[in-house]
Amino acid sequence: MKKILHDLYHGRIPGWDSVASTTKNEETRQKMLSERRYFASLLSPKDFERFKALEALHSECHARRYRNTYTNAFKLGVMLMCAVFMNDDEEIHDKEADR
Repeated sequence: MKKILHDLYHGRIPGWDSVASTTKNEETRQKMLSERRYFASLLSPKDFERFKALEALHSECHARRYRNTYTNAFKLGVMLMCAVFMNDDEEIHDKEADR
């Protein structure tokens, strides 16, 4: 446990690194590029600009969702660790709020 904490603190385990590319990921990326070229050939320049703007919005939304999920999962993990290390018998989540 001590090693992972030291590695995190000293940046030897950067949280922003992505998972290594796999063949399936590369195949999916190539298919997406092919589909993009297809639509580029069909659309007028003005419509293709709108299509690119839509792609940018989709990417921004996906990135925001990914960051929020990562942040929430990290917070949950920290809360869990705190409860374990503090031997906390109190409930962290209010069950009344779920009703």
